[in-house]
Amino acid sequence: MQDFRHIAQTSEMKSLARARRARWWAWMTGVSLGICALVAIWQERALAPGVHDGLQGVVARAQSVIDGNETARALLARLDGGVAVAKDAGLDPLTALLLRATD
Repeated sequence: MQDFRHIAQTSEMKSLARARRARWWAWMTGVSLGICALVAIWQERALAPGVHDGLQGVVARAQSVIDGNETARALLARLDGGVAVAKDAGLDPLTALLLRATD
């Protein structure tokens, strides 16, 4: 009788672990989808004009934070298409990084 109870507990633990992994992957997929949607809206105003305008404000704030933080500037300068390249091209740093990533 105890062997049966032990087998049932093991199978239940495996099932709970599998459910936990499935919930984690579902959450990660949802977050990734949301980020992709925001990037698409940021790139193309016609998708959602209100959200696009809001994202432009977020980009301006992020740029001011990056410009005021020496560590963030150093990190972006090390990346291909960093702040210096963005300023030379007349682009904000996030746009420059996305353009370099798609090349």
